[in-house]
Amino acid sequence: MDKKLKDQLSKIKLLICDIDGVLTDGSFIKSTSGEELRSFNALDGVGFVMLRLLDLNIKTAWITGRESLTTTQRAEELQIDDIYNGVIRKIDAYDELKEKYGISDNEICFIGDDIIDIPILEKVGFAVTVPNAPKYISNYSHYTTLLDGGRGAVREVIDLLIESRGDFTQQLDKLLSKLR
Repeated sequence: MDKKLKDQLSKIKLLICDIDGVLTDGSFIKSTSGEELRSFNALDGVGFVMLRLLDLNIKTAWITGRESLTTTQRAEELQIDDIYNGVIRKIDAYDELKEKYGISDNEICFIGDDIIDIPILEKVGFAVTVPNAPKYISNYSHYTTLLDGGRGAVREVIDLLIESRGDFTQQLDKLLSKLR
């Protein structure tokens, strides 16, 4: 891992993710009865479990502009620390999280993909976007994932966070010892 990247990532104490286009591919299905279905990637989910099991002192939060019971249920399954559902002005939730955890901008990683994410992308220590985002969003990020949103992009970032904390193989061995 590049030294500059490692330095940025090793300071992170809070990982915040947008949902639509980041944890999902941005699609949702609505039935005629109004039921909403979304597809979340299992690799991303396992990544959040890895963060928790490795005790890396990284809190997790989701901030989404769209109100969705599906999102709340998935966040509860993964034991996400904080969920802000249906928040268009995401910067307010961001400021709440900073105050709640007593952390500064450079200790936060945010993964976003659209115009309402720009105010946070501009502030954080490590701003991430995905290749399926509108191209101009990359102007506001430090890193663009190789994988698309909803296709393992969040796991890619989580793996980088884990690697920034030391030898990746040792971290995986530590994790596996907890699973055996």
